Amino acid sequence: MTDHPNAIKLDPGAALTDESVEVARIWITNNAGSNVLIDAGILEDPAVFGYLLADTIRHAARAYAGTWGIAEDAALQAIVDGVSAELRDQVTTITTIQEGTLN
Repeated sequence: MTDHPNAIKLDPGAALTDESVEVARIWITNNAGSNVLIDAGILEDPAVFGYLLADTIRHAARAYAGTWGIAEDAALQAIVDGVSAELRDQVTTITTIQEGTLN
């Protein structure tokens, strides 16, 4: 899949170069779950993926604050609470559609 009409548009100022690589893509479908695609071959150390997720959560908190007019720290706490609940309670079942491999 190259372009999708609902894909997030890249800002013209995004600092992407020929060396930039997409690591993850997340899609949701109303009342039908999510699709999470991760290229684990990009980052060999899973801890580095964790650092990337932490940065992503901080960016998400800022985005929610700006979009919905809530305090950034409140948005961050809500996101962390959601992550904690999902990891602790395993609320949803995940199904692997495509096994990870190194090409």
